[in-house]
Amino acid sequence: MIMYNTLIGAAAGTALILVPRYWAAVRGERVPLRLVRDPVDPGGWAAAFGVLGLLLTGLGFTMTVTHPLAEAKPYIDTLFGEPALLLGVLLLGAAWRISRRTGTPIDRVRLNAALAPAGVIVFVLGLVLTWCTLAILRFNVISSAPNQEPISGLLHRYPAIENTFFAVLYGLAAIGCLLFPFAGKSSRRGLWLTLYWAWTASGIGFVLFSAMNFYTHTGLVMNLTEGTAYRW
Repeated sequence: MIMYNTLIGAAAGTALILVPRYWAAVRGERVPLRLVRDPVDPGGWAAAFGVLGLLLTGLGFTMTVTHPLAEAKPYIDTLFGEPALLLGVLLLGAAWRISRRTGTPIDRVRLNAALAPAGVIVFVLGLVLTWCTLAILRFNVISSAPNQEPISGLLHRYPAIENTFFAVLYGLAAIGCLLFPFAGKSSRRGLWLTLYWAWTASGIGFVLFSAMNFYTHTGLVMNLTEGTAYRW
């Protein structure tokens, strides 16, 4: 039962939403659903990435080293906890680097040079997420929620739905990571927009589902411990 997938999912999804928007703001890109307007405040972005990085690093580390954390699905530690740990450390690194920025604008050449080393790590994270996606599809590891869980449990007899949903989220996140080292260097804006929308769609999916889990997991625990029968 203890998997931390509620807060980890919400934090990871928020990071997937915010990171391409920070990149767009620094690059001066005009993109839909910008959410955060100019001027770019390095302190604000550093604080946001630092908060998310601390959550993901702490919970991801706990999930990674406490194995099996959830005996019902021990493989979730690998598929969920370890990528979250790597993302958390990357966000902490980004927060530290951004906090050292002055008010001087960064041109694209300097930005690409600064992101090049981290781009290798993000690309490796993309490889990890790609194989996680394949594992989800091949082994049906997400499956379906317990029958006793409100809302999600209504699809208990249809495990392919939730399993495919998570495969799509992981796959979109992987696409963005694999494009990251090349999107900033390419003169084709379509490549960068593909990354932007892949991370945005994946992030929104993770946030909405993980936020809902705070409700459904509470109902599940009550149904299992209190003998209730909440379905919604």
